Amino acid sequence: MSSDAAEVISIGQYIVRRLEEQGVQSIFGVPGSFLAQFCDDVESSNIKWVGECNELNAAYAADGYARYRRGLGVVATTVGVGELSAINGIAGSFAEELPVLHIVGQQKTADQEAGLNVIHTLGDGRYSALPYTCSQLLLSKVDIALGNADARIDKVIVDCISKSRPAYIALPWDLVDVEITTKRLTTKLTARDIPIDPDAEQAAIDHIYRRFDDAFSGELDNNVVVIADVSVSRHHCKDEAADFLAATNLPVYGTPLGKTVVNETSERYGGVYIGKLSSAEVKQKVETAKLVLFLGPLTTDFNSGNFSTNVKQERSIKLHFDHTDVGFATYSHTGMKVLLPKLAERLQVFKDKASQLDVPKFENKKVKDTDALIKHSWLWWRLAAWFEEKDLIVTEAGTVSYGVVDLALPKDSSLLAQKLWASIGWSMGGTHGATRARRELEGDGTQTILFIGDGSLQMTVQEISSMIRSDIKPIIFVLVNGGYTIERLQHSVDAEYHNIVTWHYGDLLKVLSRDQVPTQTYRVTKESELGNLLDVEKIRDKGIMQLVEIVVGRDDAPPALLRALGLDQPKGGEKGSNKVALRARHGWIGW
Repeated sequence: MSSDAAEVISIGQYIVRRLEEQGVQSIFGVPGSFLAQFCDDVESSNIKWVGECNELNAAYAADGYARYRRGLGVVATTVGVGELSAINGIAGSFAEELPVLHIVGQQKTADQEAGLNVIHTLGDGRYSALPYTCSQLLLSKVDIALGNADARIDKVIVDCISKSRPAYIALPWDLVDVEITTKRLTTKLTARDIPIDPDAEQAAIDHIYRRFDDAFSGELDNNVVVIADVSVSRHHCKDEAADFLAATNLPVYGTPLGKTVVNETSERYGGVYIGKLSSAEVKQKVETAKLVLFLGPLTTDFNSGNFSTNVKQERSIKLHFDHTDVGFATYSHTGMKVLLPKLAERLQVFKDKASQLDVPKFENKKVKDTDALIKHSWLWWRLAAWFEEKDLIVTEAGTVSYGVVDLALPKDSSLLAQKLWASIGWSMGGTHGATRARRELEGDGTQTILFIGDGSLQMTVQEISSMIRSDIKPIIFVLVNGGYTIERLQHSVDAEYHNIVTWHYGDLLKVLSRDQVPTQTYRVTKESELGNLLDVEKIRDKGIMQLVEIVVGRDDAPPALLRALGLDQPKGGEKGSNKVALRARHGWIGW
């Protein structure tokens, strides 16, 4: 097609073509009468419609899809009841900087113009809900009459992928099949580049070089360290960060949200820095360094040990996706993705000195299987020995997210968790979407492993059905203790409102699957039972969906969570007993 060729195409088909162009192969959603024509356009395309049991799960799945593929995810719902059911998931994607496009099938334009109280409205003339999005379009006949419907659709998609935030298109059902004439499909939509000022960039590089030169003058002892954080991944800079670390050989540390951003098995990786909750050696190395280089920092309560990080601004350099901070100086229009390769070239002269800096040994503790009841202090180290390279590991926002903090995860593994918005139940849909994205990108060669607490599972358990429908085969580990552990440990450990009904979780895969779909479930209470399951039965080799109930004590928790709550040391009485502390505790920590 020549660059000036025009094409006649319906509105619905135009949107689908743009989504195909972005590499979208799956759309998650729940159909509705106002969405049906658009669903027809999806089904006649190369994109798969992934039907969900409810809109919230669909939004979570689109989030996981966008999160893993680091590109556009799409959820489609009907107006009102559908979009509001999805809105919690969309809000999470906004908080965690993920490009999710929400397509909403609306009432026909005539009913909207007349303000009629038709189905799925509030009865007050309003026909949409628009919070938690960076860009919106409520498509109208005026857009079509003016000939700019295609341009307005394109703008929303470009905003979504450029800002890495959710966006919204409301699509009246009577406009889906309306044809437009457009030339715009001859040009692929791409994210807007971060505006770079070459002079500011060069000034930032020169300033950083001088700071490195000063830091490396004199004795070689803890001169410079790097902290790699989650925005490295969110803004597609993992390769640039790896190349930078290879060029400089600097000591590098991670954060809870930044786990698996860099290779945690490298000899130059020293562990996780979480402020006062860090190991003594990591805390000393980071907080006494002459200079700390942050890559993609994101300060949240969970990521900073409840804001207890102790690196003074004058000793820090922070590379962000759109600016750079060197001490108290800020260089606008300098982006981390473009800056890192240039910085690697300039700073590689310090590689020999950096190579002589000591790095704490970061490795997993070895544990043995006994006939003792399973406790978190044993559980996560045992699982760490079982993980393999390229595993996709998903953790729920509650207790289990703390279980992996202390672990050295395998090279090329991926850890996904929603820890800023922290909506419990997210991980079920997130696992579905992320695994579909991985299969589209890489095939079915690696394992997906989900860890979720029983309280979180009960929020979104229907997603098991959707995963089976998609032929997704994760291993689901359910931590069973009858309630909300973090809430118990924060306040009123014995309160009834923290408890839930304990289901027969082993029956779920039968109830939520179709006939003839092979599944398998297990229930373990002792260390030896789980060890046998991991090593002897080799559950990762079965190639079917499996669910493992791991029964733990009601008040038991991972060591990292106990540290965060100040419960890692007994408050009197018998060693290891936290009962008094639990009943007295009124602290707070984010989910």
